[in-house]
Amino acid sequence: MTAPLLPAPEIQPTSPKVMRAYGNFWNIIALLMFSLAALSVLYNNWGALTWQHWALFGLIVGQGLLYLVAIALRGWPIQARWLALYFVGGITLWALTGLFDNSYWWLGISYFGQMFGLLPPRVVVPGTFLIDVLLVLHIAQWDVANITSGMLLGFGSQWLGGMAVYLWISSIIRTSQDRGALVARLEAAQLELQAAREKDVELAALRERERLARDLHDSLGHALSTIAVQLEAIQRLYRVNPERGAEHIEELKTLTRNSMADLRRSLDGLRAPGLGEQRLSAALQTLSVEVGRRAALEITCRVPPEADALSPAVQETLWRVAQESLSNIEKHARARHAELRFELHLEAATLVVKDDGVGIPPQADTWRGHYGLRGMRERVEGLGGALALTAPAGGGTRVEVSLPVIVPAQRDEL
Repeated sequence: MTAPLLPAPEIQPTSPKVMRAYGNFWNIIALLMFSLAALSVLYNNWGALTWQHWALFGLIVGQGLLYLVAIALRGWPIQARWLALYFVGGITLWALTGLFDNSYWWLGISYFGQMFGLLPPRVVVPGTFLIDVLLVLHIAQWDVANITSGMLLGFGSQWLGGMAVYLWISSIIRTSQDRGALVARLEAAQLELQAAREKDVELAALRERERLARDLHDSLGHALSTIAVQLEAIQRLYRVNPERGAEHIEELKTLTRNSMADLRRSLDGLRAPGLGEQRLSAALQTLSVEVGRRAALEITCRVPPEADALSPAVQETLWRVAQESLSNIEKHARARHAELRFELHLEAATLVVKDDGVGIPPQADTWRGHYGLRGMRERVEGLGGALALTAPAGGGTRVEVSLPVIVPAQRDEL
């Protein structure tokens, strides 16, 4: 099983139930505050209520009803039109209360705090400044001459301090949200990459089946047909010429051994594992030795340790290309020497596999039935790389793969 590319995030999202409970708590606080303020008008003036008191009572009740309709009964997030209705209407009603009784100036603090939780920063800054100005005017009984330096200093400090804390918290929340969005995108990309890998595994399995079917048909199928014909010929020949029949039996033995060797090579290719946890440099060295021993072929392998630092996807692709290339040399090239060379440049990793065999026709990887070569090209191009399959002038075949990589700059030693 493939290990996940990213560790599972430890961010636990807040449940809707908790969010509803949090919103209901502040709804109760706000409605309770407006209710107590309205009841205090009646309690403080009971027995001497005038129309001004009833107007004051109505203005405060209106603020509470406006909060109930525009905020408390709305689902989150609250639409901008309801927020605008509540703050414009509520602040207007609150400002009018000062015309009847300036002792209810403290209701403005609720709007100050609610802006922090309900409005974006571009509205909070001017909105809270406006409320601070109205607070000062409330206390000064709407007479600028009554405004003192202490009032300006106190409410100015309150506004500046509140803005500093609010902007700092907003920055933290925004950063957290950005990180959460980034984590979500990375998780989505990880799932897509995992799905692509699984699809790649399925395609590789299909290609292996097609390759095995082709190899069995081309080698074992033809061999079995020949063996059947030879056995019939031997059966007839033995009656008239036993010596000639014995010669045919020896030829039949040789054909059977060769067919068994072809079958063994096909099964070895079918069982060829992926790179897995192996180091690329060591795996390519081992592969070169094994193929060279089986095919009586001298293979020079030059793969520096820097290859092991490449990404898993790049390493796996280079490993599969090397497998397919050496397998083709073993089966078809009739070569005596081969070379496998890896080079790492600033922006690309290059793998070259060449031999001195019979060569390969141009554009052979596009021919019908050449599934291994076609799969090799698709795998390379899937990573944005390029594959060149050529027949050099001196004979043989040359496979060159170039894959884009990012090599970290080395820091100078002090």
